[in-house]
Amino acid sequence: MRPPLLSFTDTIVYQNFKDPRTEEEMVQGVRERLVDSIRERLRADVKVGVSLSGGIDSSVVAGIVNHLLREGHQIGSESENERLSCFGIAFDEDSGFDESSTANRTADFLGVKFHKKHMNEEQLANCFADATWHNEQPNPDLNFIGTYALSELFREKGFRVNINGQGADEILGGYNIFLPDFLREPDHSFNGPTVSDSEREAELHKSEETLNKVYQGRLDLSGTSVARRQLNNTLTPAQMTAAFPPLPFKKEFLPSNNKVDPQLTYAESIHGVMLNELSQKWHPLHTAQYVFSKAHLQNLLLSNLGDRGEMAHSIEGRTPFLDHHLTEYVNNLPPSMKIRRAENGEWVEKYVLREAAKPFITDEIYKKRKHPYSAPVEFPKDGPMYKLLKELVTEENVASLGFLKAKGVEQLVEEVFETKEMPAFRLVICLAQWVVLQRRFGVAHARSEAELLDVSELKEGSNVMLG
Repeated sequence: MRPPLLSFTDTIVYQNFKDPRTEEEMVQGVRERLVDSIRERLRADVKVGVSLSGGIDSSVVAGIVNHLLREGHQIGSESENERLSCFGIAFDEDSGFDESSTANRTADFLGVKFHKKHMNEEQLANCFADATWHNEQPNPDLNFIGTYALSELFREKGFRVNINGQGADEILGGYNIFLPDFLREPDHSFNGPTVSDSEREAELHKSEETLNKVYQGRLDLSGTSVARRQLNNTLTPAQMTAAFPPLPFKKEFLPSNNKVDPQLTYAESIHGVMLNELSQKWHPLHTAQYVFSKAHLQNLLLSNLGDRGEMAHSIEGRTPFLDHHLTEYVNNLPPSMKIRRAENGEWVEKYVLREAAKPFITDEIYKKRKHPYSAPVEFPKDGPMYKLLKELVTEENVASLGFLKAKGVEQLVEEVFETKEMPAFRLVICLAQWVVLQRRFGVAHARSEAELLDVSELKEGSNVMLG
């Protein structure tokens, strides 16, 4: 019999008590709930497929679906004897962002049909505007185009439902940004082996310094800011904000103090009272996961890398990792069941998922480290992407937006393709997306409060004169 499920907020006192369950019981609990969740999502009166990348999340879903079909379960409108169909996107092999070869090996291991679409630079550039229009908001990564193209592939093959692996990283501590907050405090709830406090603190310092280099020194490692204190001293929110390039806003569109603190916005808007007063009773990893799920997961990942790209081609995305029975169970697991130190000294993310999914995946996937889903970021000068960004990111186009400084943006595009700096590239593609959105939706030139006041007074004066 399963233990009673607890809500997410019940975890606020969880770190103060030893979990009585054995590790094997917790692994089995995750496996049972994940299989149940996927079984429920096989039901449909249309053709159902599975997205398959080279990562563990989609591979687990594909493996369990294949297992259920072999047991006699039906997937969508297909007959019981029909093989599973999986779908994937491949980028250029030399880009450093292509995992399709791993996906090929997983598909061969499972014996499934694998439909793959190759997205080279020209195709990424050709889909840029349409994918941006359907997303309705900028994304500092071209990965949203991959999702858009993947959904188009589903439709071309006559499928209408995509069972995918979204949500696993959020509930199971899959991102490397979670590591410092996992190490920030001891895991008092875990009943198994843990590292010593001195070793944990050394690893914490090492992980923070490593990530701060990734974000060009933009992280507040002191832990003294108001936002850090309100957010259980977690570093994850700082990394969430640092991942987005700072836009060159005009002064009149900034707050009166000219200071923008996205972390403080998180602290004050994401159930602020609960975070401020109660989250200190959570382990910092749980606080970090909560903030990420309430912000990035629902506002960016499930939207830009999910629903909107899928709806563009009339595809329904199903997310078994976000089934409430599974998420409630996982939320009540000790942090050390999510992140675990391996024998080689490396920290392994999603530990409990790897153990729960071991019967359904290849040994390669079981041992593979997390590789964030991202698209290529370096392209040659005078290629399709260069020409696209040169056409979109001009002083005239950016100035037409109204809220951004336009001077120097054309030179910025040139510098991006010369220096290959990722932060600058992210800024340029965001600027390009703003221009596309203004064009496609017919958005008017933004006016500051002062400009609106001047226009209002001018209209009033004109009415007086006309009178």
